[in-house]
Amino acid sequence: MEKTIALNDQQVDKRARRIGFLKKYGIVALFLLPFLAAFITFFVLPLIYGVYISLTNFKYGAPGEEAFNQAYWYTLIFTKKMPLLHQAFWASFLHSVVFSVIMVPVAVLLPLALAILVNKKPPAFKLFRSLIYLPSIVPLTAAGTIFTMMFMTKSEHGLLAEMFGIDIKWFIDSWFTFTIGDTTFDVAYAWIPIFLMCLWGGWGSNFIILSAGLENIPKNLYEASDIDGCSAWKKIMHITIPGIKGQLVLCLFTTIIGYLGLYGQNYVLSNGGPLISTLSGLPGGGKTSTIMYFIQDIVANVPNFRSTIYGLGAAASLVFALFVGIISGIQMYCTRERKTGTKISEAYEKWHKIK
Repeated sequence: MEKTIALNDQQVDKRARRIGFLKKYGIVALFLLPFLAAFITFFVLPLIYGVYISLTNFKYGAPGEEAFNQAYWYTLIFTKKMPLLHQAFWASFLHSVVFSVIMVPVAVLLPLALAILVNKKPPAFKLFRSLIYLPSIVPLTAAGTIFTMMFMTKSEHGLLAEMFGIDIKWFIDSWFTFTIGDTTFDVAYAWIPIFLMCLWGGWGSNFIILSAGLENIPKNLYEASDIDGCSAWKKIMHITIPGIKGQLVLCLFTTIIGYLGLYGQNYVLSNGGPLISTLSGLPGGGKTSTIMYFIQDIVANVPNFRSTIYGLGAAASLVFALFVGIISGIQMYCTRERKTGTKISEAYEKWHKIK
């Protein structure tokens, strides 16, 4: 009889635990279900299918008839089996990387400087804050029209040419050339309006994030630093920057990914051009083509290639995604929170003994 009661008690406990578990995690699972369904449908499955396409001779007009091709598309990317396609891919890849290396520090440091100045609350600081963020809400096509009109030639009544006499064919001419090994790179003037448009339209988001972080720094830290006689520069380096580290990491992370995937600005301003003469007609064959432009050319803009090298676009996408993942991982590793362990307590104990 006692054993039966004990077994019944155990069953009741198990049932109660199951009910408690379902109540605790069932609601969480219910709320996560729509996201998981969308994530699997629109990210995981397309990713798996993209890997499959990159390993086959997939044809746009004949899906389901493809066969595995021994990683042929990756061979084209990493070897010179087809030299012009190989050059077009790596030229576009280099454009993306070099532009990001130049753009990211400016796109983070300039909003940081503006946020620090506005945080001092000068007269009409709310107006300045609104004006700084305003370009971020301007549609890309409208901003592209504005910058195109600014950088037109004098014969086209461009603003810079009319007001300052700077009559340059910004979207046609080359700025300078340089050679690495046996490859010559032609840097177009068009990169200047692209850079300025990215800067003008992109600083607002980082500015808002960093401004919010500055508001949360305890004011007593600045008061204590004033008593200790700290300079303005030391306050920035030892109070402001550490105080908004989380916001800086977020801005750095999103800015790196955003500019590595640059596409819209060079599309509306230069349409990826001017063309590189040796790569004319190939995907990513322009002097301002980025890796995203190379991929998009294959799947949309170059019908002659779309039906035959669709797998190359998938392979290029995966190579680029792996590169972005590595860069993001390095950035997150370098900006991680470092645990001090017992170093601080040991240093304090040592100092206390000396004292």
